[in-house]
Amino acid sequence: LSFATPLTYIDYSSQTVGGANTYATTITGNPKIIEVSLFQLRHADSNNIMYRLSTSAGEITSGYHDISYAVRAGDSAIGSAVRGSAQGQGCLVNYDFNNVDNLISGEARFTRVAAGLYTWQAMWDHRFDPSRSGGDANDQYLINSHGHIADFSAQGSGNITQFRIFTSGGGNFTSGRVTVRGIA
Repeated sequence: LSFATPLTYIDYSSQTVGGANTYATTITGNPKIIEVSLFQLRHADSNNIMYRLSTSAGEITSGYHDISYAVRAGDSAIGSAVRGSAQGQGCLVNYDFNNVDNLISGEARFTRVAAGLYTWQAMWDHRFDPSRSGGDANDQYLINSHGHIADFSAQGSGNITQFRIFTSGGGNFTSGRVTVRGIA
């Protein structure tokens, strides 16, 4: 018999957000996996939810490739949006919700495949707030996103030191909870 080394979970942060357009947490221990959970997050209208990673040399501002797909409840069509490989940030939810009363929940997982190289995938559920009225009061969306972050091992040690999410147009998150943890 042999026994595998048990996984070590690192709880970095769990925080209620609101009133700011950015949320950041320090990452330690060079985790193999970084998990980011959003619970009923709201943000200002016409803003995507973006992310950036940092090393000891600073925030990484290039080398992202992200693809997102959105499916509306009751729809057979799949809407897709692609961000090119030379973007200044990654995009967790590449969708323009157009209203401040949306609720976004789900999880993204960043997996280290080499020094300074992460792949990621995410699944999000978007629902309008129950108080919303009109034809789209009960709209629901399921969003699947995935991509990779180009090798940035030449910057600093190559170890991730920070994870940050923010809104694309500078508008504020208004409520919700963000949890970040690592798996060593």
